Amino acid sequence: MQQESNENIHEALKDTAMFLAEYASTLMAVGAQTSRIQLNTVRIARSFGYKVNLLIFPKTLSITLLDNENSHTYTYIKKTPAIPLNFKINMKLSELSWQAFDEKLPLKELWRRFKSIVMEKRESRWTVLLLVSFANACFCRLFDGNLTSMAIVWVATFVGFYIRQELTRRGLNQLAVFVICAFVSTMIGVSDFVYFHGGTEDMSLGTSMLYLVPGVPLINGVMDIVDHHVLDGIARLANACLLIICIAIGLSATVVIFDIDPTTFTKVVRPDVVRAAIADGLFAAVAGVGFAIISNPPRKALLICALLACVGHGIRYFLMHNQGIMLDQVTASTIAGFVIGLLSVPFAMRIHCPAECFAFPSLLPMVPGMFAYKAVRDLINIVRLPGEYTMEYVTRFFSNSSLTVLVMFGMVVGCIIPIFIFHRHSFSVTRK
Repeated sequence: MQQESNENIHEALKDTAMFLAEYASTLMAVGAQTSRIQLNTVRIARSFGYKVNLLIFPKTLSITLLDNENSHTYTYIKKTPAIPLNFKINMKLSELSWQAFDEKLPLKELWRRFKSIVMEKRESRWTVLLLVSFANACFCRLFDGNLTSMAIVWVATFVGFYIRQELTRRGLNQLAVFVICAFVSTMIGVSDFVYFHGGTEDMSLGTSMLYLVPGVPLINGVMDIVDHHVLDGIARLANACLLIICIAIGLSATVVIFDIDPTTFTKVVRPDVVRAAIADGLFAAVAGVGFAIISNPPRKALLICALLACVGHGIRYFLMHNQGIMLDQVTASTIAGFVIGLLSVPFAMRIHCPAECFAFPSLLPMVPGMFAYKAVRDLINIVRLPGEYTMEYVTRFFSNSSLTVLVMFGMVVGCIIPIFIFHRHSFSVTRK
């Protein structure tokens, strides 16, 4: 009788561990930060009366379940599935953890609801394609591109993102996809240098491939490191850096083919700072929605993405260009990120959606893509133009690289401070 009871307990632990491993690995794949994965998984385990130890690695996770007496354990290792970023699944799986805890759902019902959530269709690929194209065109405007540059960037983004969709659907390696898409988009962007001469040719080339910048992995990586999940954070940042290198390779090929060296950058001075900040905020709102749609957030979060992106980018522009303030970009980005994070918490509580589902996309229009582009350009020039100007390009490279890192780190830390301050509220907003 005792042996039969032990076998039943062991079988129950095994079945629960397999579900929790599938649940946690799916959350990891769709872009949830490590703290949310751990809290949600522990919550479900507690609903069954189990203790859980969860080890999350870049490509796999290990889960060990224990009964309350610590007399029975079961360990299961699961590989993280290849699922695109999906904030809607993040939200619904977080909600499922609270349903399991509050309603004491049986394992069979949890599996049914889990499969139903994972199988939900994403937004139409054509809707995503159009919104991303308009988003990157608005991103070009945020860097002072004119209408000609915006039109060229729209076409470059449409073609490049369509190719990305097709190649991803065919299972091509992600790194190769980024190289190909960056090359195609910059080949279209360079047409402003070759044919149109619209006046802001540098912006046409420099922003044509910025839709590829892996903003969410970068933000998640910084957040994990700040939240003491250093291994996962470094892994995410390393993966994002590999993707950025692939973008640089595609850009480099275009620059070498056409022998382009855009050493000057367009800078438009707008005397009415308030009106300019409002205009920048409105363009950032479109960019925020377009970049958010890539991660498939809940539709109710899209309007909030637009509002937060508008407010955050408008504040940053005002702080940087008002004659009485004139903050540097790192400080202004940190303050703007803090405002976005502060506003995201009450909105998250209002619509029962994790704050990062709209806070992170709202940060994307502030990603220092142009600094990254300048750093890549300087790196190319170090190789192509050795001699008396080498040290100048080396200095520029380290300056632009440092600014890219500091702006990213500042705006992310600013955003997550309110989320950590209101930790209990932030991680329970999906509880209804």
